[in-house]
Amino acid sequence: MDKISIIVCAHKQDPCTRNSGIYKAVQVGKALHPELDLGYLCDNSGENISDKNPNWCELTGLYWAWKNLPKSEYVGLCHYRRYFDLDITAENIDSLMRGIDLLTIDNGTMLSKRERAQNLMMMTSQEDFYLFADIFLTKHPECKKGFVDYFFNSRRSFPFQMFVMKWELFDEYCQFVFPVLFEFEQIAKEHGYTRQKRTTGYIGEWFLGLFIYCKMLKTRQVPLYKTDDSVHSFSLKYRVSRKLQQILYDLVGLVSRKKTDVSVPPAVLVGLRADGIELHSLK
Repeated sequence: MDKISIIVCAHKQDPCTRNSGIYKAVQVGKALHPELDLGYLCDNSGENISDKNPNWCELTGLYWAWKNLPKSEYVGLCHYRRYFDLDITAENIDSLMRGIDLLTIDNGTMLSKRERAQNLMMMTSQEDFYLFADIFLTKHPECKKGFVDYFFNSRRSFPFQMFVMKWELFDEYCQFVFPVLFEFEQIAKEHGYTRQKRTTGYIGEWFLGLFIYCKMLKTRQVPLYKTDDSVHSFSLKYRVSRKLQQILYDLVGLVSRKKTDVSVPPAVLVGLRADGIELHSLK
């Protein structure tokens, strides 16, 4: 058994893609592009959901690894241009993981307490968010506090679906994620816009933090290393504006009341019922 395997999701050739040692590049969406051979492992072998890649993004690589990657003590996920700004090796992984459950990314930004839910609604729709919440809480009623805390009371983020964790926790994580997303895909209405066809993928990105909050896991957040300079491309004006926002969020957080429940707007309930969709855990 390998000590650690980190899959690197890639959909095109890039000279910065890591594919040696602990890093194993996986060509995602291979089922839809059989003519494209990147020379990597492919997410269309064995049990897979490769054909869902346009909608599920890196989650098809995650699913493939769960079902097909040879078991290792630790497993992780990165992207072809995004990595942990940390030297991770088979020799030092035990010491890096001492006292924690997983490594995640720290993007240096703190949100307002309600911004996470608002952002997901903006990327998808209100109907998508509350349908996702309903499916999740129906399957995991014991996680209601974790769900509310993560989406409405927390300012921490765990972006890009990037992690390193023990295989047993990885297996638990995948069992936490995929049944919810499969059911969501069956029930949710399809959007007409190309970008919003990635709704399931957008929701999947939020699952890592949700898992951490529901299971009360200990993390070490590591800066992001990006192989192009876009991570540093924000203007001075933007950075100053964002810093002022952070100060405002700090002040508001001191006086804001902690949310303890999920309330579905009446208009959303009416719209879902008009689409023949009934919520079960949320009313």
